[in-house]
Amino acid sequence: MAIELKEKKEEEDSISKKIVFLIAFLLFALMVFSYFFLKNVIIVKNEAKITEINQQVSSQKSIEMIEMESSAKEAEILIGDYKILFDGRAKTSNFFKTFENWVHPQIYYSDFSLSTDSRTATMKGATDYFGPIIQQMDILKNQALVESYTVSNVKLADVGGVTFDLSITFKQELLK
Repeated sequence: MAIELKEKKEEEDSISKKIVFLIAFLLFALMVFSYFFLKNVIIVKNEAKITEINQQVSSQKSIEMIEMESSAKEAEILIGDYKILFDGRAKTSNFFKTFENWVHPQIYYSDFSLSTDSRTATMKGATDYFGPIIQQMDILKNQALVESYTVSNVKLADVGGVTFDLSITFKQELLK
């Protein structure tokens, strides 16, 4: 009798293992089916519905709203362009503050050009007579931040006075 009891117990264990495995397999299959159903059916339908609602919302926009959005996009592009320029610039404000102290009060400058790469400023100057030009040269000669300067094309103007070109090469410290 002991043998029969043992055999029944093994058969019952084998059947219960098969039932547990079958239930686990069915749960796994149900989860895989649910995943693919949600991914390929429910989500696709919801995405289509969202796209349709977005199209309805954009068709209900007024002309003013559309114009405002397009002008805002244009402004964003311009701001981005200026940001690039602003971020890439050297601190030229220091140059202008310093140059203002160097300028002779009787000389007027125009056609100003500043190159931070070559650290050179070029401009045209005008004054009533030659004296201020010589004094301007003395001022620039005594400046520690000026590496070199060139005065060229000095000539009498047609309407009176003197015009000239000035080119200044300054030290890097001026832009810091």
